[in-house]
Amino acid sequence: MVRDIRSMPRGLIAPLTQAQLNSLRDFADGAVPTVPEEYRARLLDLDLIAERDGRLALTTLGRERLVSDR
Repeated sequence: MVRDIRSMPRGLIAPLTQAQLNSLRDFADGAVPTVPEEYRARLLDLDLIAERDGRLALTTLGRERLVSDR
């Protein structure tokens, strides 16, 4: 099934730098990364990570993004 790009979540199609993607991968690997504030803000805005119980965690959308960027 082909998805219309207009209906895709921004987090799947928004450009990310290699450093931002590396930070996202750290979350997926279970590392507790020290994420620069600018990366943290961008990843939160795109719903690729979320704050849960006072901690940052990878979202389902974040997992999808990592799969699509392989």
